[in-house]
Parts: sequence; C-alpha cells; structure tokens
Amino acid sequence: MTNMFKRSLIAMAIAGVSTGAMAADVTPTDTTYATDQFMTTMSEILSKNVALTLNDEYREGDEVYLRLEGDAYISGAPVTVDVNPDLMNLKKGFTLDFRGQFTEGGDTILIYRVAELVNADPQNPLADTTIGVTVDFGRFNFDAPTVVAQDGVMFSTFSRPVDDIWVPGSALGAPVYQFDEVMAPMIDETQLFKMGEQYEIRVETPYEGEIDVWDYRRQFRTDGGSHGDLYSTNEGEFWVVTTENPDANTPADDNGNGEWDFVVNEDLNQDWQVRYTLSGSNMFGWIANDPIQAEAVFSQGNINNCVYVSHTANEFVFDCDETDVPVNLEFDLLGGMDSEQNPKQDGDFMLSATVNWENTDGQYTDAGQVDNIDFPEDGVLGDTTNGSTDLGPVEAGAWGVNGSITHIPYMPYSGQSSSGEVTPISQIVYVTNIYRDPGFDDASDGGQFPDPVGEGETPVNNNVNRIIWVDAVREDGTNFRCENEDLGGKLANYGVTQLAGDIRECLFAQGALGSSAKFSLTVNVADYPTNISVYSAYNVNGSDRGWVQNDSVRVDFDLYDLNEIID
Repeated sequence: MTNMFKRSLIAMAIAGVSTGAMAADVTPTDTTYATDQFMTTMSEILSKNVALTLNDEYREGDEVYLRLEGDAYISGAPVTVDVNPDLMNLKKGFTLDFRGQFTEGGDTILIYRVAELVNADPQNPLADTTIGVTVDFGRFNFDAPTVVAQDGVMFSTFSRPVDDIWVPGSALGAPVYQFDEVMAPMIDETQLFKMGEQYEIRVETPYEGEIDVWDYRRQFRTDGGSHGDLYSTNEGEFWVVTTENPDANTPADDNGNGEWDFVVNEDLNQDWQVRYTLSGSNMFGWIANDPIQAEAVFSQGNINNCVYVSHTANEFVFDCDETDVPVNLEFDLLGGMDSEQNPKQDGDFMLSATVNWENTDGQYTDAGQVDNIDFPEDGVLGDTTNGSTDLGPVEAGAWGVNGSITHIPYMPYSGQSSSGEVTPISQIVYVTNIYRDPGFDDASDGGQFPDPVGEGETPVNNNVNRIIWVDAVREDGTNFRCENEDLGGKLANYGVTQLAGDIRECLFAQGALGSSAKFSLTVNVADYPTNISVYSAYNVNGSDRGWVQNDSVRVDFDLYDLNEIID
C-alpha cells in the first residue's frame, strides 16, 4: 500500500464519505475594491490578507504554490508561516517555509514547503488533521500601474505532495496524484483587486413641462391646452454620486454593502470641486440677464452650496461643493424682468459634470485597523495625486409644447422702404390644416367639413383655437416676434392659410427689413401637430421659385411625444 493511498484513506476517515475531489479553498482571501481615480494616484498598493483553507492531509515536504497573475507582485511573502495546533477542533499545527519566488507562464509563483507538522493530540496522532486549517500569508504589495494595466491580479493556488513537487525551471505539468483540488462551492482562484469608475450622474427628478402656445410660449400650462392653468416654474433634482463596487448586490461582494475600500475626495485646493453643465439647443436663450436674476434658483435650501457661473443660449453652467449631495435647480420662466416676455424653447435637456479630485496620505493610511475599511498602511502615493473626471452627458428631461411648431431654416427678404411695397424677392408660406381627428392616422378620404375623413363628425375640442404665431431670427442673430395680432389675427382653420405677406408686414413694422437679409422662421400653431403642415418657398423677380425644406413633415419621431393637447 503506497503512502499516498494511506493518506487518502485517512482523509476519508476524517472527512467522511466524499462524492468528489476535496479542494484548496481561497474563499478567505477578500478582494480589495479601489476606484479608477484612486488607482491612478498610487505607485504601490497592498492587497487584503492572502489566505487559503487546506482541504487535504499534508505531510512534511509537501508544497503549497501561490500563483499571482502577471508581474505586478513586489513583496510581502513572509519567510515562515506558523499555524498553531487546535486541540479543541483537532487541527494540526505546522510551519511553512518560503522556498522562493519564480516565474511560470508569465505569472509569479511563490512556493512554500511544509517544514514541520505538530499534532493537536500527541497521544492520538491519527485523530487530528490538516483539513479545514486556514493559512494566512498576510498582505502582499503590488505595483499599482501594473495592477491597473492588467485589470487586477488573479490569485490562485495549488499544492503538490512531496513526491510530486514542481521543479522551478521545468514545465509545470499535470499532477501525478489528485491532491487538494477544488470542489464546488469552494474556489481555487479569486481576484485580489477590482476597480471601476468612482462617479456617475444620477437624475432623480428630470425637467418636465409643456410650454403654452396660447401664451406665446412664455409659460407652462397644465394638461388641457387653453383651459389648463398657467405656471412658470420647473425644478430638476440631480447630483454626482459615488458608484458601488463591481460586486455590489451579489454574494461575491466581500464588503457586503457595495462600498469601495479606497476612493478619492474632492480637491479643495481647486477653485471649484464639481462643475455642472446643463445643455439643450436654445433652451436658455430666453434668459436675458447675465448674471441671472431669478430665472434660475438653487432651491430646497441649496444644501450643496451651488453658485451660478455663466450661461449661453445652449448651456447653463454652475458649480457645487460636493459629490453625493443633491442639487435642486429651479427655472422660473417669469423670474427676470427682461426674460419673462421672451419665448421659451421646447426640447431636451442633457447634463454633464466635471469633478476635481485628489488623493492624500490620510485617505489610504490610518492609525487604526478596521476590517474592510482602513489599514495602517495601504500603499505608496505616486507623483500625481490629483485629477479631474468628466461625466455625461446624460438625459435630464425635456420641455414639450402644446401645439404645432414648424422650423423654416432659411428665407430671404429684400430690403423694403414702405408698407406693401413690391420687392424683387417674395415669400410663399402656406399653413395647411387637414382638421383630422387625432385619434386616427389614416389620410383623408375626400369627406367634407366637418367630417373630412369620413369617420363621423370630428370631435369639438375647445382646447384648440388654431392661433398662429411666428418667431424670426435674422442672420445677424437679432430676434423678432410676430404675435397673432401682428399677423392680423389669422387662424390656421381647416384648409390652407396664406401667411407670407403678414409675416413680411410684421417684420417691416419692426424695422427688420431696412436692407436685404436672410431669416429663419418658426411657425407656431395652436392645434394638433398631426393636423398641421407648412409649405415654404420664395420667388426671385416673379419667376425663379426656390423651395425651402422645413420640418413640418416628420417621419423619424413620435408626433405626439410631449404633446398633451390631445384629449
């Protein structure tokens, strides 16, 4: 009978009947969770304690191999590891001697040899065992940039009996004997370091409102079109939050609560710590004051000490003190004396942020030692200890509008010296209303008003009065507004409404046509968007017609999106 067979019989007698191979288990080795930002500042980083549980019978001369992925390992392997005998649980004591550090397959292998075994009960040496004994090798030191480059350090282990040890320099072949092999749920490898982005933007309350065309897009209106209530404020809530570690909400989370072991903090030496940029196409063009008056207010007590920085038509910029603290930003469409009469733009909001951060000795060293929280020494800082992280953009809500809006991107005008003057360039703008029941999407079958689609009388909707209002932007950026009364009180009734002459007269009356110029026009109609289409063109000297494409015919998005005028 061989010694190996005897050892197997002893193991089975102690462990009981087994249905599979026993395992060297590295479950006692916990993962260190460090954010990407933290790791970029470190030159060296320590792991948590490297430990494993033996699950076979060892004898003097057997070897334990610790494989550390890549070449990130620097130091930390103890010269000897002593495990005291445990008489109560009949666990043997022993001493492991460090045999050396070697390289195999691009990885670092640390070899330990069982130098001495001590029986827990000397009077009954066959009653105790090495099965279930946990060996703690302590913390190992690694090169932080290498850890980052190889996305962590996988730690694995295997053991060989004295008559089947690995000779460094030779090929590491398959073992001759089945010895201390893994068996579920035990594991023979684990990740020593896991990293990830520290910050993300969270939008708790997105912006939402419906701009009212009956009030010439100066305020919001509640559901119900012209019968709804006007209001002027809309508040969003958002902030930069610290993420959870990659194993959060899984059994693999060694911290158990999703927390990181190592993070960076806001850099208090910079002029600002967290800078937010709320953006949207012309979403802030209505704000006439710089600095702002009451058009934007940091509400709910401004607990993050946010301050306004600047704004353009497309961006609103502000700074706040901290991450992980909510930001409440409220817009008041009537908050500024010079802003309240300006039309507001419908569209989407996007939110970006930049965090200035730093790492200091105090963030990774501590006089105490609390498990999973801090350690006396955790690494060595590198040369660069601060930086910034850009986040987003992410969606932060939208403002809709309760009517039809058509953008005509280009329309040329000749200079004009008197009202009604015939000019070389004339415009053609028609607004067509098919008066279709918004509950149906089929085209008209030739029925007659008030039943143009032949599906029964179109429902009377008192919320729709079909007023027309036009915004114009001259090529030099000057804005002009033609309210409904400026257009002769015209309505976009069922059929086709000619609008070009009324727009020209409005622009002339406001002094916009002192010389030839190009304009972009926005035609607003208080009616279902699916009812309205706009034709736009121009004539040069009465013969050369130029067709201008506009966006009234839409096939790439939901016409009803954010449009609550529809009953």
